[in-house]
Amino acid sequence: MIKNSKVVFFDMGNTLLHFHFGKTDDEKDTIGIKYLTEFLKQYNCKIEFDDVKKNFFDVWKKVMPLRKINHTEYEVEYYLNSFLKKYNVYLDLDICIKAMDTFYTEYRNNIWIEENIHRTLESIKEKGYRIGVISNSSLYDEVMINCFEKVQLAKYIDIFTFSYYLKICKPKEQIFEIAMDRMKVSPEEAIMIGDNLKNDIEPAQKVGLTGIWFNRDLTINNTYIKPDNEILKLEDLIELL
Repeated sequence: MIKNSKVVFFDMGNTLLHFHFGKTDDEKDTIGIKYLTEFLKQYNCKIEFDDVKKNFFDVWKKVMPLRKINHTEYEVEYYLNSFLKKYNVYLDLDICIKAMDTFYTEYRNNIWIEENIHRTLESIKEKGYRIGVISNSSLYDEVMINCFEKVQLAKYIDIFTFSYYLKICKPKEQIFEIAMDRMKVSPEEAIMIGDNLKNDIEPAQKVGLTGIWFNRDLTINNTYIKPDNEILKLEDLIELL
């Protein structure tokens, strides 16, 4: 049993939510670009799919690898409005959020979650713990929270801490410190559960959290990182609390 803990933090992708199920990512992107094109036609009917794909989506996706190098996020609205400039269209932040939420429809519709995840999170809450999410995200917080709403998990989460608006990505330790500050909890009172040893477990342990590795795929740990514990299913966490 983990003593003195009050808050359980989870990673999002490949931990609470699994985005790479159902249709392939390429299929979901293609459908998303179609939805986005129709959304943008409200502002200029001349906007076409091929142009959206080539001059917005492909340009935006090219910066995605930089996230892992610079550990920051890149503003979607910059790339979207740069593309729309030739159409004399400018979208404010709220409209950009709606646009990208529309784009993300198929990802949201194809999310997979563990069979007993609702009961697992309910049990954690019943034990008196608060639950937070600490996750990298290349899209707006609102889009990601809608994904939690889609699978009815948002009601269990007390506070979401995503990288997008903060412009701070894991494995930077600061995002964990911000999450703890938001939850008003000390490192000794917090647990981090995630599937990535480098992004989730190591930085969490460095700032004093208990790091529990969610090893659903039975990956052999050949790294120097030593999690405080390891679980194969999220429901296994209940026995540790």
